[in-house]
Amino acid sequence: MRFRTTLILLLVAAGLGAYVYFVEFEKAAQEAKKKTVFEFKADDATAVSLTYFDHAIELTKSDAGWRITKPIDVAADDTAAKNLVTAIAECELKKELENPQTDLSVYALDKPFVTVKVKLKDKDLPAILVGKNTPVGFFTYISRDDDKKVLLTSSAFRSGMDKQVKDLRDKAILAFADDDVRKVSIVSEHQNLQLAKKDDTWTIERPATYPADPATIRTLLSTLKSMRAVDFPTESAEDLAAYGLDTPRLVVALTLAKNDSEIALLVGKENDKKEIFVKASTRPTIYTVSEWVFKDLNKELKDFRDKTVLAFDKDAVRAVDIKRADGAVIKLARGDDQKWRVDGAADAKPLETAITQYLSDLHDLKGFDIVADKPGNRADFGLEPPLLSIALRGANDAALGGVLIGRRQPEPNKSEYTAMAQGTDTVFLVRDYVFTRLDKQQKDFIEQPTPVTSPSPALQTQEHEEDDDEGEPPAADEHFGAED
Repeated sequence: MRFRTTLILLLVAAGLGAYVYFVEFEKAAQEAKKKTVFEFKADDATAVSLTYFDHAIELTKSDAGWRITKPIDVAADDTAAKNLVTAIAECELKKELENPQTDLSVYALDKPFVTVKVKLKDKDLPAILVGKNTPVGFFTYISRDDDKKVLLTSSAFRSGMDKQVKDLRDKAILAFADDDVRKVSIVSEHQNLQLAKKDDTWTIERPATYPADPATIRTLLSTLKSMRAVDFPTESAEDLAAYGLDTPRLVVALTLAKNDSEIALLVGKENDKKEIFVKASTRPTIYTVSEWVFKDLNKELKDFRDKTVLAFDKDAVRAVDIKRADGAVIKLARGDDQKWRVDGAADAKPLETAITQYLSDLHDLKGFDIVADKPGNRADFGLEPPLLSIALRGANDAALGGVLIGRRQPEPNKSEYTAMAQGTDTVFLVRDYVFTRLDKQQKDFIEQPTPVTSPSPALQTQEHEEDDDEGEPPAADEHFGAED
């Protein structure tokens, strides 16, 4: 009997649980779901129009993405267009006015701020008329043109529908892939530079031949690709002089691998907002960009020069000779077993990590400026004699190059460190911490014995007193129950 009762109770509980899950939970989920003006997926939209009292904007989606078709035919910013459609699809219906006034001017719906239309793949949605914001609260009056009910939505929707063409159009100015760039030229009133890439190696070709810094070139190309228009003053300028583009103060041109085609950016003058007028050679549109664009593009010859003091293969190094200003000479050698030894260090164990780090620091040694090409007197740059002279040798004792590091004092209270590769003519300025990293002594390359720590005098005294106390009988008052 008890078993049957228990079974019945279990079945009732299971049924109740199923009811709660399938009925009440579903009901709660439906209630929690936001009610929107329309129910459609943003990806299903194929066209959008925004009609204002003084202008209209139309966008159409194709396989290539969104495009503005009115008032001009230009590519749209795909992200901006998608955000616009998403905002319409998610336009939340906050409330329907029960007894709205018949005079729609009260809600600014007789002459709406904007009329929004969306076309889907299979149908056109009714237009949304967007009126004014409510006097109290953060709501906006809207209405669908198919039922004329007065609805309330968030005032953020009205703000999101307030668009100009420039808000929705593609703001990219130049489009290219870094790997396609074969040459870069920078021409201004003061310089004429040309850089060329061959087998992934960049070289400065004009005004003279130097190794180029690939990182600086990548930064330049990144600026050209990432810069975005702030505004579009005109689609086709008849008078380029008005923008300082008849004789631009800077022209940056790229030669691309495909058919040696060329694209260029012309940089003009500033407007009253400190924005820069620019124009791409491939289209007639005049753009404005932020002033940082000019600063990032207006590079000098020394900015593009590779400031690596000595290029070498770390794995090819078999010996390092370090000569210090105090006359000390440190010799490091790597055997066939790839293990390092320190000459003159007796049986001391080499500190492999320190030697490896030293080679890495030397390999990564870069100047932050160039102070001379073909210096007449090395002593003027603190390099005759140098503070450090570092020579590298490879297999069969072949020379791999060397570095000189010195210090000069161009002003009474100013000193700076200099460096140059042996056998070259360029003197670089290097940071003081670089010299600190390379200014090593022999002890820095060998493992130091762990010092034996002696007990402190106080501890020794305490231990001695404890030893003296051993075997002495305790005082009478230290015994429990001692008689007075």
